[in-house]
Amino acid sequence: MTDDTSSTSPSTPAILQRATITTLAQEAKKVGSLQLTDFLNATGRDITDIYRGATTWTAILRRAELVIAPATALPGEAALLKRMHSFLHVDDPERASAYQLFTADDAPSYHSLDEWDQTLARMLFFNLWDKGGFTTYAAGLAALRAQHAVRSELNQILAYLMTSDRTHDGQPLGGAHVHIPLSIHHAYNRSEILAALGVARLGGQMPGYFAQGVLWDEANRTDALLITLNKSERDFSPTVRYKDYAISRTEFHWESQNATAPDSQTGQRYQKHTERRSHVLLFIRESKDTATGKAMPWVLLGPGTYKSHTGTKPMAITWQLHYPLPDRIWSQMPASQPAS
Repeated sequence: MTDDTSSTSPSTPAILQRATITTLAQEAKKVGSLQLTDFLNATGRDITDIYRGATTWTAILRRAELVIAPATALPGEAALLKRMHSFLHVDDPERASAYQLFTADDAPSYHSLDEWDQTLARMLFFNLWDKGGFTTYAAGLAALRAQHAVRSELNQILAYLMTSDRTHDGQPLGGAHVHIPLSIHHAYNRSEILAALGVARLGGQMPGYFAQGVLWDEANRTDALLITLNKSERDFSPTVRYKDYAISRTEFHWESQNATAPDSQTGQRYQKHTERRSHVLLFIRESKDTATGKAMPWVLLGPGTYKSHTGTKPMAITWQLHYPLPDRIWSQMPASQPAS
């Protein structure tokens, strides 16, 4: 099939039909291109339409008979394609370029990478295999060489995201976190956060089994707070429906876990982290899931400094943010205490 869509691309429909795989395959067949970006531009679809439920771009192309599925799917292909939705939040060129490099035909070996790129490679690894599955990172990344459909789809996703309006400005972490490839005001999912901090590791903690909203990272002497702003009754019991919200662009109100008292070890660490030379990183997301039913990623707000607190079990702490919230984040956040 040719990738030239100049004569076969349909005009953008006024009202898009429900994005079932059958409808998407019919639209793909009319567009006639193997390229995800061509399809989205021609149809006016949003990329999230592709990844509702278990649908993937590869599945759509195969349903449209634009590519022929192998008689026997490669071991692991189906599971990897189901993970493609977990890359839709990538919003910075460095991460996208790194992920594309590690999945290229001539990808460098894991052991040839420097420490920074090895961390990025582990972020990719755990985003694909969030419950492990290999004895080494090198073995996992090497296994991708045979997964042509997976690599093609992932590269097309990243290429589209980097040419759309989904990229955002950010600032690398500095100071004690300068070695961690996370960028302030960029979005990350749980697998990437745990891998970047070095908490997720083969033979240890797997991201797919981690469900806490707080994490003490001993190696980096850092408390990572993974905060969900809108806590629905379906997903959060009343005992953990903490009141977390922005007070201003530079101050954030956060409630600790119910067991945390001011005089507890954790409570004391929160209050005295500056003098004890430990750190706090705040990550936020609007809700647990996106509109497509997938897990919503967190945006890194960056470091915070303890300012004050009230109450006990939970402690209501005000954090002073080191970096003011940009307009795109501030405009979507409640700036005062939600109604009871």
